[in-house]
Amino acid sequence: MQRLTVRPSVDAQERLEALVVREDLRPGDRLPTERELAARWGVSRAAVRSAIRRLADEGVVYNVQGSGTYVAAPPVVRNLRDLRPFAEAAAAAGRTLTTTVLGWDAEPADAGTGDRLGLPVGEPVHVVRRVRLLDGVPAAVERSVLPVSRFPDLPWQYDAHGSLYAALRGAYGVEVVAGYEQLSVSALDEATAQVLAVPPGTSVLSLSGVAHEAAGAPVEHFSSLVRADQVRFASELGTVAP
Repeated sequence: MQRLTVRPSVDAQERLEALVVREDLRPGDRLPTERELAARWGVSRAAVRSAIRRLADEGVVYNVQGSGTYVAAPPVVRNLRDLRPFAEAAAAAGRTLTTTVLGWDAEPADAGTGDRLGLPVGEPVHVVRRVRLLDGVPAAVERSVLPVSRFPDLPWQYDAHGSLYAALRGAYGVEVVAGYEQLSVSALDEATAQVLAVPPGTSVLSLSGVAHEAAGAPVEHFSSLVRADQVRFASELGTVAP
C-alpha cells in the first residue's frame, strides 16, 4: 500500500489553524513568528510562510508590515446590490469602521469623468480619496469624484466619521438610490500596498461605477481597491421566468 505524505506547507497550515483554535486566539491576537513556528513544528520557514499566505488569502489571518501576523476578524460581506453605507455593513458584521481622508482636491474633469457624470471636459470636480479601516486594519482605498457645481462646499459638509451619501442627503437633499458597478481583480502598486499594509503585488478586488440620484442623474463616479481578506462581496440569486 502506498503511503500518503502531506506536504510541509499543508501540514503547517493545519497546525496553524489548530493553534488558533487550541489557544483560543481572538481577532487581533498576534501569532508567533515564522522562526518560532518553524522551530516548534520542525518544518522550514518557507513552509510556514506558505501556510500563512494561504490563510491570509482565506481571511483567517492578516499581515502587518514590520509588525507580524495577526488573527483576523470575520470579513464584512457586502451585497453587490446594496447601497447601504459601508459603516452599516461593518456594524452588521460586528466590526467598527473608521475613515481617514487621504486627500480632497478640485480638478478639471477629463473625458472619462465627463462622460460618466454628464459634464463638459474641464468642468471642476471634487476628488476625494479615503482609506477605510475595519477595527483599525486598512480594508479599502476609495476614490470618489463629484461635480463641484452640484456640491460647491462639499469638503466642509462632509464628516469623515460619517457617510458621504449622508452629507449629500443632509446638505443638498440628494438621495443616492441606484447605480452600477464593475468588479474585477487587480494587483497593488507599491504606494497603494503601503496604504493597505500588504505587500506590493497583492491581489485585491477592484470596483468602479457610477451612483445615481432618484431623478436618474449621475452623482458620483467611484472606484475602490478592497482587501479580499477583510471584505467579501456577494449577490442574491433568483430564478428567471421562462
